[in-house]
Amino acid sequence: MFQQRFLRLDGFTKAERIDMTNRVSEAINQSGAWITDFHQYSNLLICINFQVAIADLEGLAAKLQETGLHLSQESLEQLASAHSSTQKESELMGTLQITFIHNEPDLIREIPAVPG
Repeated sequence: MFQQRFLRLDGFTKAERIDMTNRVSEAINQSGAWITDFHQYSNLLICINFQVAIADLEGLAAKLQETGLHLSQESLEQLASAHSSTQKESELMGTLQITFIHNEPDLIREIPAVPG
């Protein structure tokens, strides 16, 4: 039987935003999970949507920690409890929210005027 639950992971980092985003993206892919979408909020936060098989959760947790991202205790507990599930064939959808801690000003993007 197919069972679907949802993971809400969050973490923070002082690492450079683009480099950390690349490391996390690679970690997700290397663990057997895949990214389904992402939303970037200026240079302060990124929210990555992903899907992962329960059998790959242990690898996902290890790969994410190797990036230097500081996952919250609640996130680590979610990964551990979902991995202990008896249905190894199930897949989970989830989000990973990364907060970037820095002293940079907000990322400002110029929006071109639309004739009209």
